[in-house]
Amino acid sequence: MIRFASRISFAAALMVSAPLIAGAQSAPWRQVYKDADVTVVFDTANLMLQSPGTWTTITSWDYARPRVTEFKKPYTRLVERAYVRCSPVRIKRVRSTVYAANNVLVRDEGEVDSRDVAHMVWDRPKPGSAGKNAFETICGVIARKSGGKAAPSSSAATKTAPKKATTTKKTTGN
Repeated sequence: MIRFASRISFAAALMVSAPLIAGAQSAPWRQVYKDADVTVVFDTANLMLQSPGTWTTITSWDYARPRVTEFKKPYTRLVERAYVRCSPVRIKRVRSTVYAANNVLVRDEGEVDSRDVAHMVWDRPKPGSAGKNAFETICGVIARKSGGKAAPSSSAATKTAPKKATTTKKTTGN
């Protein structure tokens, strides 16, 4: 009977502490950009090296004013998974999901097939845009988390031709 009671108290302790443990393990989302129109947060827990120099990232874009999908449905949050290269910043968006103000799913585009990703073009964020600023900050986070290995090493840097020695012709005055 005592052994049974101790099992129940242990199980109760686990049930009480489970939310605390789960909360401690939740994904640490970090704000990487904010302006009057959008707040961008980045999931640092799910950052993964996809291939050398390419990282898989998950971001959430919360808009101050509702936006509209191509099907005329309003949304206020975009959650996006993208492959990112950091030197210079380039992006391949591989999944996007949009939600309404009350976190109701509006549209889930699904995952881009891996065979199609190979043929996708690396997008350049528009200079001065929220995307450019957010992904530059994300690249900074990646560099710190990876020990400065966010971009492939530049050991094969472009070589420049050596400068020609300039010769000066001396003239003798007669």
